[in-house]
Amino acid sequence: MTRPRDTDGAPSPLLRPALAFARRRQGPLGALAAWSLLESVRTFLTGYAVARALDDGFLSGDVRTGLLWLLALVAAALAGGLADAGVFRALGGVIEPLRDSLVRRVVRATLTRAVTSPTPADTARVSRLTAQTEIARDAAGGVLLTVRSFLFTSLGALTGLAALSPRLLPFVLIPLAAGLTLFAATLRPMAARQRDLLDADEHLAAFAGETDRAARDISATGAAPLVAAEAAPLITAEATAAFALARWSAVRVTALGLAAHLPVATLLLATPTLLSSGLTPGELLAALTYVTTALLPAVNALLTALGTAGSRLVVVLHRLLGEETGETGPPGVPAPSLPEAVHTAMPTAVRTAMPTARHTARHTARHTAIATPTQLHAKPSPPALRPTRPPLPAATLHDVTFAYGPDAAPVLDHLDLTVEPGEHLLVVGPSGAGKSTLLALLAGTAHPRHGQIHLGGHTARHARTLGTAARVLVPQEPYVFEAPLRDNLTYLTPDAPAPRITEAIDTFALASLASDSARPLRPDHLTPSERRRIALARAWLTPTPLLLMDEPTAHLDAGARAATELAFASHPATVITVSHHFPAPGPGQRVLLLDGATPYLGTHAALLLESALYRELAAGLGEPSAVGSGSTASTSAWAGDGHAQQR
Repeated sequence: MTRPRDTDGAPSPLLRPALAFARRRQGPLGALAAWSLLESVRTFLTGYAVARALDDGFLSGDVRTGLLWLLALVAAALAGGLADAGVFRALGGVIEPLRDSLVRRVVRATLTRAVTSPTPADTARVSRLTAQTEIARDAAGGVLLTVRSFLFTSLGALTGLAALSPRLLPFVLIPLAAGLTLFAATLRPMAARQRDLLDADEHLAAFAGETDRAARDISATGAAPLVAAEAAPLITAEATAAFALARWSAVRVTALGLAAHLPVATLLLATPTLLSSGLTPGELLAALTYVTTALLPAVNALLTALGTAGSRLVVVLHRLLGEETGETGPPGVPAPSLPEAVHTAMPTAVRTAMPTARHTARHTARHTAIATPTQLHAKPSPPALRPTRPPLPAATLHDVTFAYGPDAAPVLDHLDLTVEPGEHLLVVGPSGAGKSTLLALLAGTAHPRHGQIHLGGHTARHARTLGTAARVLVPQEPYVFEAPLRDNLTYLTPDAPAPRITEAIDTFALASLASDSARPLRPDHLTPSERRRIALARAWLTPTPLLLMDEPTAHLDAGARAATELAFASHPATVITVSHHFPAPGPGQRVLLLDGATPYLGTHAALLLESALYRELAAGLGEPSAVGSGSTASTSAWAGDGHAQQR
């Protein structure tokens, strides 16, 4: 994108729209000028009345004349108060229509681009519609008010100086012009630095918006340090622009000091010369009054407003007035969208488990030292014959306690659990029993208050750095990128072979989304079932030792549930499935029941004998599916009723 800039010999790109707006607001601008003339009269009398009161009144022994001139000064002050009220009323008639006009431009341009452009909506336009239009409104009001005040105050003060003695004008105008010239030299650099600052702010805001959209993935994959590293240059750029603006602001302050204080010093140094040349004490005091009470505050306000609000106004108006022509936005390459940035700049950390589901805290204390149906330890009985070097368990939890806060009751309390390689463990229980929390702990997106968690011999924290080599989590609310279907499916396995991808598309009934391989998916246009099937296909494609499934059959119909069960039945990974609605376990498959008191671990048949809660959950359960009937590693735990509710 190109940034609008002034060119030598060419009128400013803001001049034409500014003049057009001024012509449309001639009435309010005329009223503003009329009230400002009354302010000039007040300024004129501020010094002139002081001179006449001293020279013609008190110093001449005529107290009555002196008092009359002071009364004239009081009347001028009262008239000035009326002028101030009129100025602000007229100012509103100019500034509010300006803000409305800018908002209409931004909305019209944004809607036009949203309809005609295939690219995602520009989040920076939200900044233009809200923050930047308000900046333009406030800055325009401040600049107009201070420029008007400076012009009409200067008119009154210089007219008064000329009326007192023309000899006073050079001692005021020359140092004032020197300060204003130095100040004018800082305007263009300050506008450029302000533009750089807004550019950096828009880049950072766009990156922050994309980061917020992918926050769940960043948390689940442990990519936060790398995302922070990518954000660091954007933050540094904004800080650098702010420091550069601050340096030019220091030059502006120097110009302000020269313009505001040098005329006073010049008058004081020239006092002997002026008095000896016939200037009266009243005229000298009036000149100092003009400078200190009128010109000095007006110059101070002018330079401050133009140096800060003025430069911001120019930059913001360049953007807002360029909305309809496309000449807006930060220069150079725009900030990358987070999916691209994360996928390319952080391939290792982000290509890991998908984000964790929402957690539901339990408000009652619970003891979760697992008991089997016969109240034995939760770990499975060792086989009769063990190899010399047994394989490491797929997952182990030892004395794990977790709570959602230092004063909250534990959701899991002293939990011990071992899951063997290739096992398909089903986790059931009522809402809030800690099922999703258990998956979050295994995924490494939550950390226990105390206890140890290992995945294949690695701690859960270390496993996060291993990505899909340690585990993959399919959450309750799967994340879908605004990217083609193939990119979504291979997000965790970018080197997946084409035949395998085609098989995944057919298995999970995604052919309707693959008709145009280059067309990005619109996540907000997908049904919950489509989002779920994309996440399941993504996990199915990923070679990983441990699959963590949270409500995998939610939103799926009977056909999709059956296809999912068949697809994962032969998956070589260890599978831990959380289900809110009760599925049908296979013969010999272990089930972990979390009930908020003493969890149970055992087979379906054993739990039916030992737990009243399990019998209640299993009420109406049909026969186990044929797919899972032959192995403890079966995925018949997936055969739910198809209406699993989100917790």
